[in-house]
Amino acid sequence: MTTETKDATTSTLAVLDIEAITTREGWNPRTHDDETEHQALTASVRAQGILQPLLVERTDVGPVLIDGHRRLAAARAAGLTAVPVIERTGDEGEAAQLAAALAANLRRSGLDPIEEARAYARATEAGWPQRRIAEAVGCSRRHVSERLRLLRLPESVTEAISDGVLTLASVPRVEAVAAVSASVAEGLVAALRDGAATSADLTERPDVVLSELAEHRPEGLVLATLPGYLDLSHLLDPEADAELSARAEAAGVSGVHLTVEDLDAARAYGCLIEFTEREDSYWRRGWVADSPWLTDRARLHIERVEDRAAEREREDAVRRAADDQARAEHAARDAEARGEDPQAAAASVAGESDGERRARERAEAAEDRRSARLANLDLGRRALLAYDEPQAITTEMARALALAALHHHQAEAARGLVLCHERLQTTETRTTKAGAMSEKVSYAEPDEAERALSEWIEGARTPEQVIGRALQALALGWFADQAALPRSERRPGVVPGRWGGGIAAGLPALAAALARPVLPERIAAQLRESHDPEALAA
Repeated sequence: MTTETKDATTSTLAVLDIEAITTREGWNPRTHDDETEHQALTASVRAQGILQPLLVERTDVGPVLIDGHRRLAAARAAGLTAVPVIERTGDEGEAAQLAAALAANLRRSGLDPIEEARAYARATEAGWPQRRIAEAVGCSRRHVSERLRLLRLPESVTEAISDGVLTLASVPRVEAVAAVSASVAEGLVAALRDGAATSADLTERPDVVLSELAEHRPEGLVLATLPGYLDLSHLLDPEADAELSARAEAAGVSGVHLTVEDLDAARAYGCLIEFTEREDSYWRRGWVADSPWLTDRARLHIERVEDRAAEREREDAVRRAADDQARAEHAARDAEARGEDPQAAAASVAGESDGERRARERAEAAEDRRSARLANLDLGRRALLAYDEPQAITTEMARALALAALHHHQAEAARGLVLCHERLQTTETRTTKAGAMSEKVSYAEPDEAERALSEWIEGARTPEQVIGRALQALALGWFADQAALPRSERRPGVVPGRWGGGIAAGLPALAAALARPVLPERIAAQLRESHDPEALAA
């Protein structure tokens, strides 16, 4: 039987001696063979023979196999001496033969993406453009281009694609990483193989996967997150970077904080790995695995630390010189007052050695500490005598305690004052289109409320009134019914000590007991229904 194609290629059905058929290295698109499948196919061929003819090409050296490598191997293993074939003849050359073998394998879905890509590459090497390969195989030119691009990836990545560890959906992520750092791309593949991440993770949240890789990097991989902290022990080589390591140690620098400035510099240099479609304008993030670049940035940060230290040293020198001058002048005045030579006294102070100066400064510091301790003890005795049992509570004493207490609860107390004092509210009566009357209540703004609170405390005339008003303000802030406000504006106050111990541990029960006589039933019921044990007891 003979057929003709539009490319003037003819095909003839024949039976050939199995030994007459030759194969060419690299012509089989399939590179992964399964031994179990081979044994099953051999058993089938032994029982039923070759059901689908092999495809061969007539050449000057005899028939060359184009498609059917597994069937030919099974026939040989089964002991067959002849096999049915379809012999092709044409003038398209090796590229056409490769395209025919590739198309046959693709129809059976027998190739993984990397095998397919290598077959396309061999066809292009034989002289076919991508457009013609696509027409011969029956796919788009873009598909051929995308497959060929896979071959630019590191070998470990292509192996992961062949093994199904890395899905095609995740390939663009790895391509973007490999374009900057092949070692990081290989690290991602290792993380996929180890189960530390999945292809879905890499596709959906590559930033998270890279952050995990930076934190738990494999041996030999330097990967820094920007902005972030870089431990110099993970970057600097003790021998190659000995000079920089020594400078870092002398400056007290064990690591550097890489900033947004470093991130921009890495982007400009071209060593930044980033995913801009997920970039948060408030928190930009990238990764760098370029050790020389990171070493240069570490050197820049260390130089800045050294410059700051040198500047502080200069400032200290100026300060010490000023101190020495002041002490010399003081010594001269004291000497003159005693009738001694002031110049000699000043020269004696100015002539101090560094060791003598440090010894004097230590002695002065020790004397300052001793004097401060004695002053503190004197303060304690005086305060005990004056205030432990005062004869009367003055307005100033009450105001000091009230302002100190309200300082930490100013916003809550002012809000409670607004909710419970009508003078800080404005009621507007409106008539709706239906003729009904409605009221709208407006409350004083926070800054106005806080001014009113301050004026209320300052306006108290007696110590008792100061304490009473402070207690009222706190109670209003803690117990006012927030339901009077729209839900978005509610800010319930929490009595200190409710969620922890410390000095305020007994305050919730005490506050509830003091507030109980003035609480309306609605608020008292809400307090009883709360989960606060002290409130329930009250």
